Amino acid sequence: MFTISAKGVYGLTAIVALGARFNERPVQIREIADAHEIPQHYLEQILVILKKGGFVESYRGAQGGYSIAREPRSIRVCDVLEVLEGRLEIVPDQKRDSELGFFWCGLERKIRELLDTTVADLLEEKSRAQHRFIYTI
Repeated sequence: MFTISAKGVYGLTAIVALGARFNERPVQIREIADAHEIPQHYLEQILVILKKGGFVESYRGAQGGYSIAREPRSIRVCDVLEVLEGRLEIVPDQKRDSELGFFWCGLERKIRELLDTTVADLLEEKSRAQHRFIYTI
């Protein structure tokens, strides 16, 4: 079964949070953890993986923290998830050769198309979704 673990969910959440602050000061881990209810110790481990993957940069010192390493438009969701989760496999390779292989391959193709979304796309969609729920009386 295709599952994205807490590591993938938390990691993508952190990348989007950092993407929202692209070209701003570094963000401290505690700030991200508190804002998104992510265990701080676990987030530290995830950010180390994302740093090795080239998605985030870290800065030391009192004003230190993390920032996104590249422009949000250049970071795809599928790339972040593959660094955190490993190769995304919807259906095991041996099942692709089955009688319904055409279906499984098509399903995987559609999921990969959805995961081809960029961090900038997520930020834009998030902004649109937040504006849809603003009501004035």
